[in-house]
This record gives sequence, C-alpha cells and structure tokens, in this order.
Amino acid sequence: MFRGTHEAKIDDKGRLKLPADFMKLVVEKNYGAEFFITSRDGKVAEVWPMQEWEKEEAKKAALPEEDEAKTTWMRVVNYFGGVVEIDKQDRLMLPRKIRERFSLVNVDVVVTGQQRYLMLQVEQEAEQEIASLLGPVSEGARPMSMAEARKILAAVETRKES
Repeated sequence: MFRGTHEAKIDDKGRLKLPADFMKLVVEKNYGAEFFITSRDGKVAEVWPMQEWEKEEAKKAALPEEDEAKTTWMRVVNYFGGVVEIDKQDRLMLPRKIRERFSLVNVDVVVTGQQRYLMLQVEQEAEQEIASLLGPVSEGARPMSMAEARKILAAVETRKES
C-alpha cells in the first residue's frame, strides 16, 4: 500500500523520479515497469501501477456501455492518460496532457500515497489544498478529532470520484 508523502522533482523533459520508498514498494509488489498516468478529475495527476489500474477499469467494464457516468469517466481518464514504462533511473515520462494541465516541467512536486496509486501535485498547490482542508489556525485552536478528519477525507474522496 502506498502511504505517506515524499518530495520529488520533475525534470525539464517532464520525467518524474519516483521516490525511493515508493519504488521499493513497486518492486516488493512485483508491479512491473508499466504505469498508467492520468487524472480522474482534472485537478490532480495520478500514477497507477498498471495492475492496480486494470482493477479500476474492470469496475467500470461491469457497467453498461450507455452508462453516462462510465462514458464521462472514460473520456476524462483517457484524455489525460497514458501508459508509460519506468526507466532504469526509476523515472516516469509524464504524458503531454498531464504536463500541460498541471504545469509539470522542471518543478518541485509532492508524491502522496493513496493506497493503490500515487497522487502527484505541485508542492505549493498541495500545501494550499491541505491548508484549506484544515482551515485557519487560530490561537487556542483545538486539534482536529479523528471523526472530523474522517469526514473531511470522505468528502475529498467523494469529490475525486465524481
């Protein structure tokens, strides 16, 4: 399972150097060299080991062809998406549409584990998103409860899936 957040850099050619901890998991899980890189919402880029992506596709394949949500999902993920292979230096070439949409060339990013896939964001945007999720910090503020955190995370996941 992909967990935690690691800083990374995307080079001037649009290649992401996969953080070592995540690469270690790719090897341990025998995911192989193929990945599907896409965005399901146009807001964040996602890096999926092909084995995990195929499970995601199988869920959609079970839906009728005329299902509007399925059709929309397929159009979005395939518009942004591309199959890539990791190179010998543990780098992934990001698809052109992903590089353009998220300005992912020669930039610092954060790569965040999302259990079965990795979320890729420009570092500054990730920090702004987390700040908005947590709300303003004021003097005498109390820590967020686990119930509040779960509620926020569920809302974020719901937004991502739509």
